[in-house]
Amino acid sequence: MKRLIAVVACATVLIASVVACSSASAEQPPAAPKKKKAKKEPTPTGDPLYSLTLMRQGLVMMQQGRYDEAIEYFSQADRIAPGNATNANMIGLCYLRKGLLDQALAEFNKALKLVPLFTDARNNRGATYLTMGQYHLAEVDFMAVLGDSTYTHNKQVHYNLGLTYLERNDLGAAEEYFRRSIKPPDPMYDAYLRLAELAQRHGELDHSKALLEEAKLNFPERTAVSLELGKLLILMGRDDEARPYLEQVISDQPTSEDAASARTLLGVS
Repeated sequence: MKRLIAVVACATVLIASVVACSSASAEQPPAAPKKKKAKKEPTPTGDPLYSLTLMRQGLVMMQQGRYDEAIEYFSQADRIAPGNATNANMIGLCYLRKGLLDQALAEFNKALKLVPLFTDARNNRGATYLTMGQYHLAEVDFMAVLGDSTYTHNKQVHYNLGLTYLERNDLGAAEEYFRRSIKPPDPMYDAYLRLAELAQRHGELDHSKALLEEAKLNFPERTAVSLELGKLLILMGRDDEARPYLEQVISDQPTSEDAASARTLLGVS
C-alpha cells in the first residue's frame, strides 16, 4: 500500500515585516499621445495586498499541480514584499511535491529562520526529512510540532510520526501514533490502512478486517479500502465475501490499477 506523508499548506498568509524591493516587475501603461514611448510605472513594491494577490494565484497553481508556475508566483510575491515566511513554506511544498528534496529543505529552513515558531513549516520540514530517510531529524521536528498546543493539524503529525517509527521498525510506537490519528472527529484514512497492515503483520486478521471495515464506513468513497478488504478476505479463505468488494472496485474505477488487481484476484479478464 502506498504511504502518504501529510504536509500542510498554510491557509493564512503572513503579511507582516514586508520591505520595499526595487527589483519588482513593472506594468506597461497605455501609449502616450504623439506615439512617444510610454514610461513604465512600477508595480506597487512593498504592497502587502498586491503580494497577497500573487500568493493566492500561487495557491491556485499548487492546487492544480502546476508547481513550477506556483513557484514563480510565490517568488514574485517574495520579490515584491520580502521577508514573508509563508512564501518560503509554499515554495518548499512545491519542491517537496516535485521530489526536489534539497530545495524543499532549504525553503523550509528559510521559513523557520524568518519565523522560528512557524509550525506548518516545521511539520513540512519533518515530512521532508522523513522522505529523505533522516528519521531522527524527522522525529525531532514532529515532536516539536506537537509541543505547540495551538496547532490544529495534530492528527497529521501523529500520522507522520507513525510513519517515522514504522520506517525504523518500531512497530509499537508506530501503532500508537497511527491510533491517535484515527480518533474522532475527522480520522485520517491512511492511518486505517497502516494499522490494518500492522495487524496483518501480527497475524491478527480479524482485527485487520475490523479496521478496514471501520475505514469503509467512514470513507465509503475510497476504492482502495474495498480492494484491501477483498485481498484480506481472500487471504482468510473467505472468497465469497471478498467478491462484492472486488466487484465494487472494478465498477467504481474500471480502468484503474486497483481494478486490474481486483480482476486478477477474481480470475477475470
